[in-house]
Amino acid sequence: MSPQAHDQGTGLPAGNLLGLDHFTLRTSRLEQTVEFFTRVIGLSYGPRPAFRFPGRWLYVGAHPVLHLVAVTADDRQLHAYLGEQESADGSGCVDHISLRGTHLAETQQHLLSLGQTFRERIVPQIGEHQLFLEDPNGVTIELIFPYRPENAVLGEAMPRPDIG
Repeated sequence: MSPQAHDQGTGLPAGNLLGLDHFTLRTSRLEQTVEFFTRVIGLSYGPRPAFRFPGRWLYVGAHPVLHLVAVTADDRQLHAYLGEQESADGSGCVDHISLRGTHLAETQQHLLSLGQTFRERIVPQIGEHQLFLEDPNGVTIELIFPYRPENAVLGEAMPRPDIG
């Protein structure tokens, strides 16, 4: 079946989403996880913003597809940025799934028209405007749009992160 043959349903207009951006894992085994994804899967190390909690970003080419977040004894900075989550192994360590999109204002209006609650924040240091919503299973879905100074926050505002 060709991609054009798929039913678009009543969600965001076709073309608003560009594809999967990244996934984030919280792990108490950061070095072992890095070793697995670099040695076994073939991802490579790359730059990561100076977040106030430990982690690594792993890349495919020039794109960071895996954000690893280290779970430590003092997770105050992590919780301030990503929120609290019970630490778990297996699929419970998936923090969120992120999709990159276009047409921020149209997407915000679409979510509002559905009565869908969402949180959002602007992160100019990395050129992103982020929307966060929960799926019916409690999985956090992040939608990333390009940052522009004229971007408006229409959902529940999240504080801008303190990135050095």
